[in-house]
Amino acid sequence: MTITDLFPSIPPTPILLLAASFCAALLVYVLTSRLDLMLAPAPTKALARYFGKDREDDGVERLGGWLLRRLPGITGLFRLDQHRRWLALSGESPSLAYTLGLAVVLGGLGLGLALITRAPVALGLVLLGGAYPLVRLRTQAGQMRRAVVRALPELTALMAAELAAGNPPDKALERAGEWGGPLAALIREAVTQARIQGRPLFGRGGSGGVLLAVVESYDLPALSAFASQVELAARKGAAGPELMAALARTLILEYKEQSLRSAESLESRLAVPSVLFFFLPFLFLILTPLVLPVLDVL
Repeated sequence: MTITDLFPSIPPTPILLLAASFCAALLVYVLTSRLDLMLAPAPTKALARYFGKDREDDGVERLGGWLLRRLPGITGLFRLDQHRRWLALSGESPSLAYTLGLAVVLGGLGLGLALITRAPVALGLVLLGGAYPLVRLRTQAGQMRRAVVRALPELTALMAAELAAGNPPDKALERAGEWGGPLAALIREAVTQARIQGRPLFGRGGSGGVLLAVVESYDLPALSAFASQVELAARKGAAGPELMAALARTLILEYKEQSLRSAESLESRLAVPSVLFFFLPFLFLILTPLVLPVLDVL
């Protein structure tokens, strides 16, 4: 069975082969341009990134931009905006156009290989190539979420110390977020938004502050709970340092318990890789010399 038998209405026409060749040429062009930028001196690279010259003539990004104009709802389907928001905390976030354009190019290369080889197995390369940039973006965003959750106990302890030193809650949060990391970048974003909008960082009365609004846009329950507790401590006045210290102890105990559970389940998670990469090859090496004479006799 060939790919023509599976899809008789889509034969390997010259148009499809030309499209696959275009995707291959576009990918080679992007890789060579990236290599040229990587080999350039450090000041040249910094200046190119500052002015956006590293992506200005990118055919992949132009292809993705064309796709975004035709299908604007595709970003909500894969939650690309949400994932890019998380990656922006690390300072490097690929554009939507580049991510979608790369998915189209890799999927087109898989389609070209399937048309050339006419192997049904090669059809999986179309899905793998098209899904790889989206899955990679989601994986990197997940890593940023876990890094933020791990940093919550440290930030809470630092803020409790700043409050105990007599600093106001907004200043304590700003100074506690200077230690770095994605959570610190999120705190800086909230502080910047509060200054631009002229609104308080913490809510007063029945209205929430800028911190809670920024945190809720990231859609992380642990982070939202942290922001709510910080706002509560900011409203308590003199009792705020004690409340923040209690919150820091609670988060530390929760993180310690979660780490212990992860360590206990590590052996079960390693069972499948151990079987695939150690036990089966070892068994193959043992049984092969025993089975070959039997096969020769048969």
